[in-house]
This record gives sequence, C-alpha cells and structure tokens, in this order.
Amino acid sequence: MKSLQQIFRISTALLLLLSVGVYGQKQTKTYKESFKVGKDAVIDINTSYADIEFETWDKDEVVVEATVELDGATDEEAADYFEEAAVEIKGNSREIEISTNSGRSWAYRTNFDRVDLDNFVIEIPELPELEPLFLDLEIPELPELMEMPPIPFTNFDYNAYKEEGEEYMQKWQKEFSEQFDEDYRDRMEQWAERIKERAEVLQQRREEREERRQELLEQRNELRERAREERERVREERDRVREERDRIRDEERRLRKNIIISQDYDDDGPNVFYRWSDGAERKYKVKKKIKIRMPKSARLKMNVRHGEVKLAENTRNIDATLSYTRLLASSIGGDKTSIIASHSPVSVRRWDYGKLKTDFSDDVKLDQVRDLVLYSNSSDVRIEELLSSAQIRNNLGVLQINSIADSFKDMDISIQYGELFCELPSGAYRIYVDGTSSKLSSPAYLVLDRTKKLNNTVHRGYHLNKNTPRSINIRSEYSDVVLED
Repeated sequence: MKSLQQIFRISTALLLLLSVGVYGQKQTKTYKESFKVGKDAVIDINTSYADIEFETWDKDEVVVEATVELDGATDEEAADYFEEAAVEIKGNSREIEISTNSGRSWAYRTNFDRVDLDNFVIEIPELPELEPLFLDLEIPELPELMEMPPIPFTNFDYNAYKEEGEEYMQKWQKEFSEQFDEDYRDRMEQWAERIKERAEVLQQRREEREERRQELLEQRNELRERAREERERVREERDRVREERDRIRDEERRLRKNIIISQDYDDDGPNVFYRWSDGAERKYKVKKKIKIRMPKSARLKMNVRHGEVKLAENTRNIDATLSYTRLLASSIGGDKTSIIASHSPVSVRRWDYGKLKTDFSDDVKLDQVRDLVLYSNSSDVRIEELLSSAQIRNNLGVLQINSIADSFKDMDISIQYGELFCELPSGAYRIYVDGTSSKLSSPAYLVLDRTKKLNNTVHRGYHLNKNTPRSINIRSEYSDVVLED
C-alpha cells in the first residue's frame, strides 16, 4: 500500500514538472526594420500593450527594433502568436507605420470596453439668468412748477407818509385794494384748482411707484430663493457627478484586474500583461518593447493604449493620443504639438510649446512651462514653474501652480467645479478674478477693488505697478481659488 502511494506521488510530481516544462518556456521574437528617410518624415504608431522608447541621432535613417517576449505558452501557441504578426513595421522615405496585433486567439473578451470613460460627458446645469433688479423702475420727472399769478404791489412812499400822515395811508390802501379786482381773484382760483389737480396726480403716481416697488421686492425675494435652490441643486449635481466618477473609476479598476494583472514602470523592462486564451482560462505573460531611433526632424503621430512612452530629448511637433499610457519626456515643443492623455499619468521636465488635453488623469506633472494651452477634465495637474504664458481650462479637477517667474507674460485660467492653488510672482502684475459662487483667498498685500452682484464677485487689482503688461486672469464657477505669496 505504501509503495503504491509513493508511486502516485512520484507520478504526480513528474506530471507537474512536465507541465512546467511545456508551459513555462519563454519565447522571444525580434522584429527589426530600417528606412532611409527625408526631412520631416512621419512616424505613425498605433499600438496596445507595448512600451515605446525613442532616441534621436544625426542619421537620415529610422531604425525600429521591437522585441516580443511570450511566457507561459507552448511552442505551438507561441509559433501561432508570432505568425500573426505581433508587431508590424512598414514604410518608405516619407512615412513609417508601426502597429501591434494581438492575434485572433489572443483577443480578450470582457465588458471593459463598454465602459466609455473617454466619452463620459458631465452635464453642468445652467443657472437661470437673473435680470438686474429695479432695472425698469422709472424715476418720475419733476413736475413743472405752475407760475402763480403776479401779486400786485403799490410802492409805499415813506416820505409822503411822514408829510401827509393818515391821509396818505388811506389813499395808499385804496390803490392797493383796487389791484385785487375780480379778474385777479378768478386767476388765483384757477391757479389753486390746477395745483390741487396736480397734487392728486402726484399722489396717484406715488401710490403706483409704491406698488411697483413692492412688486420688485417680491420678485427680488423670489429670484433670490430660486438662485438659492438652484445653487443647492447644482451642489447636489456636482456631488452626484463626483460619486459617479468615483464609481466608474472603481469599476474600471475592477475590470482592469481581469485583463492586466501586473503593470510595472521600473527600468528593468517593459510592462507585463496577462491574457486569456480562447480555450481554457490560462494566463500568459506578454512583453512588448519597441525602440525607435530617428532623426531629429522626424515627426511623431501616435495612438497608444496601455503602455509606456519615453520620448527622446527635444521632441517637437508631436501628435499623440494616449489611453492608460504613462508618458515620460525630457522636453516637448513645437507649435504643432498636440497631446491628448486619457487615464494617463504624464511627466514632462520642460514644456516649451504646444497643447495638452488630459481626461481622468490623476498624476500630470510639468516641471517647467514656457508656453502652454491646457484643457484638463477630472484630472490633477501640477505645474512646478510657469516661465512665460499659459491658457488653462480646468473642469472638475485640481490645478496647482507652485511658482511663476517674475518675467512671465500672462496667465489665463478658467476653472469650473474645481480647485486652484497658485503661488503668485514677486514682481509686478495686474490681476483680475471673476468668481461665480466661488471662494477666493488672496494675500493681504494685494491691492484689490471688489464688486459684488448677486452670486458674482469681481476683484480687480495689481501688485507693485498697475500699468505693467504682465497679467493674471482667473474666471471661476463653483470653485475654490487660493492665491498665495
């Protein structure tokens, strides 16, 4: 009986070793192509689950070397995978295309792709337009003063009175009385009647104005109540949107665990991805690493999903769309540069010029910025130092600017349902902050004029010199703005 148990244990161990031998092998294949190129050649990259590294040199040549490592597959499975062109490289002197292909039997099936976070639109309700109160309150014109009939008056001769005495006094009284004849009394009565009519009209107008004033006061109170209810509704909507965003992110992370078990960003090698096969639910490790050597004049066009991109130094005029991809760069510039990063961390040491759009990216760091156009949606963005100019729109995210050079040119920020933390420069600048239902915190030394109208507050001011050409403009809606020295 013991001998049978020993035989069974030995058989089981041999089967396990055989399984490891069959399925534990690493299969590697390298794809390499080179192209002689002219000036401004375009390198078009469309990859998924691959790490890409760029290097520039002084040759008019592009060399692409891709290494694919497959772990956990049999020789037959690996041969089938490599036969279906895991990496495809083709091109000519003007354009080179690089793409990856998972293969038919390697396509994973989950409902992850149905979570369309990139097209997730947050509808921000518009507040009702509140008309200025008392705008149509008419200020009555002052009534024309009706001329009173002239009062007849006979000069009193004091010298004659001293000479004639009582006789002159009776004569003067008779002449004075004759001036107030019947015609004069009629004119006085008519004047009094017109005065009475005018007084009645004025009284009626006063009553109408009082009624109108009461109506406007009621309208004002009603508008204030509507505005308060609308602000409360918007706050609830904002909280709901944030909860929904967090829920989607949690769902996203849960679903990604079924596809990507490990995704390392260290320097030892490319990312590791686990895939399902069509048959048994067995896991494979796939590593794809693509290295591209190119002239400095070459232009990059990229659509990269799930991976890591390391750009060469002084990359210019790049057109990139990144999803779930880490971007690392020394310097980026060029007036045609445009990068869209969704769910992608970004780290750039120096941003010289170009446009950047981030969606649902939690770690976006730009060390030095010279000239930037940034649209940020539900992302956390940190700029260590702004050297010259920035135009930034931030929606439902956090924007942090740790320093601004005294020689900067201008900074224009629009923030909605977000947070802004900004260290102000020590040099001269003009500042304008237009906040709607927002909170502003600023240093006491700033010279600011404040204008408030309903839920909108405008601050205008300057630091050191009100005529300086350098300017900071901030527009905020339902946001917190913190300016620090």
